[in-house]
Amino acid sequence: MSHKPVSVLRRAAEAMLAISMFGMVCAVFLNVVMRYLFNTGLAGYEELSRLLFVWLVCIGAVLATVDNQHLRFDLVLDRLPAPAQRLCRWLSRLLIGWALYHLILGAWAQILVGIDSRSPVLGYPLALAAAAVFTMGACMAVLLLREAWQELRCRRGEAGAAVTTHSVK
Repeated sequence: MSHKPVSVLRRAAEAMLAISMFGMVCAVFLNVVMRYLFNTGLAGYEELSRLLFVWLVCIGAVLATVDNQHLRFDLVLDRLPAPAQRLCRWLSRLLIGWALYHLILGAWAQILVGIDSRSPVLGYPLALAAAAVFTMGACMAVLLLREAWQELRCRRGEAGAAVTTHSVK
């Protein structure tokens, strides 16, 4: 399997993170300068920075999932025998899948509610914020399924790999 599409998607996500962060910093900085120097501010910048922040967090969470950088408690897990570790990993995946299922359903419900609702100042559909959460949940679910599939393939390949390495010696 080629890693090129994953690399392209990763770079696109990182670019979106950079653009969101830059947009947020510029919006907040410009608003602060205008408030202190001109006693006025642009109300839309607060809404814009809030929306960008939601997308920034969601995209960052997906990238952390890709890199397996989320917090985990492995003090006990590392001391368990290999079969118990596998069982714990699968239980963990089931719990994460259950949570993602509910996250995706809830985000979808919020998209449906917010599709006709508009933000007070900029007028963008409020469903855009829920779409960030929906996108995050869907991407994490795909990554979870990919991780499970890779472990299943690796597990099936262990016996074959052992035979192959044994026959080479």
